[in-house]
Amino acid sequence: MIGSLGRRPFRRALEIIVNSGVSGLDPVRARSVMGANRFFLMSAAVCLPWVIVIAAADPPLTLVPALMHVAMVCGWVVCVDLNRRRHYVTASVIGLTWPIAQFAFLSWMFSNESGFPLPMLTVGALAFLVFPPHEWRAGAGVTALAAGMLVVMYLLESFDEPEAAVGDRWMDLTSVGNVLLVAFILSVLALFNNQYFVRERRRNDDLLGEAQVAARTDALTEVYNRRGIAPLLSDAARSGEYALALADLDRFKRINDRLGHGAGDVVLSNVARTLVDAVGERGTVARWGGEEFLVLLPGMSLTDAVAVMERARRAMEEEYGATAFLEPVTISAGVAHARRHTSKEETLRLADAKLYEAKASGRNLVLGASVALSVLD
Repeated sequence: MIGSLGRRPFRRALEIIVNSGVSGLDPVRARSVMGANRFFLMSAAVCLPWVIVIAAADPPLTLVPALMHVAMVCGWVVCVDLNRRRHYVTASVIGLTWPIAQFAFLSWMFSNESGFPLPMLTVGALAFLVFPPHEWRAGAGVTALAAGMLVVMYLLESFDEPEAAVGDRWMDLTSVGNVLLVAFILSVLALFNNQYFVRERRRNDDLLGEAQVAARTDALTEVYNRRGIAPLLSDAARSGEYALALADLDRFKRINDRLGHGAGDVVLSNVARTLVDAVGERGTVARWGGEEFLVLLPGMSLTDAVAVMERARRAMEEEYGATAFLEPVTISAGVAHARRHTSKEETLRLADAKLYEAKASGRNLVLGASVALSVLD
């Protein structure tokens, strides 16, 4: 537990550094900057112990390449800061060409058999990580430089024998170390790409989910819109008997004319909340259009559906009675009940007819009927 707590600040600090210079960037450039920062940090950490190995090989002759290795490590740290300052191309070019020069120098100092040419094999993969696609020429140029340097190193005899006096054991250890270094770099690159793509996939799934919710939800009232309620309505019609109600605010135009559309929006939002509370888990509320709401009541008889809507009507009347500043807010509702497989269009027409009848009968009223049975007032 303590170890886990100790790792969290380190992980947060690492995340902050990796994300340096990323804010406000498009996803493609952001991925390149994050990949570059991760490479710079990883390489600096891995290559720093090599300073001791190089310096101890044949002092004082090997102190110069050891100091140059320190400079390379410091250069990678500077590259992270350059990315933070948004000098992306400069950071990428320095971060890749510097190790090409350093490992070429080390190969000359200790010969190709030391394994120091091997890290240059990763430059191509790194170049197309730190440069975004529209900067592919820069990536191709750095890759060509590394490939050309490798060719020169294996063609020139000066790279065949070491300048420093080192033994076979030291050469074997550095060869193995460089092989492991290459394997480590490629593994971390693969891990970064996998993590990035998983994160982007999750982010896209979240955005898609939000878009789907937004497409089904009325932005003002936060209940379903027509598109959102449509599949539920179809399912209810297929599953068994069901009821639906069309509820409309009475004289809503007066509120808009007297207090403005902003106040009207507040009233609509509050009415939707009251309907949702009154219906509870027995049904679903949707904004059908304007000041009209549809209430779907699956598996409910006509009598029960009328009772639910009557409870909603009374709740509206009690909560939004007339005040000195606001017209009384009431609703009229038409309830239609249908048997299984009854056309939802036919059920909606009946509910609309009963709503019209309720309006004509004085408003603030709930009337219901069944598609197959006699009218129930």
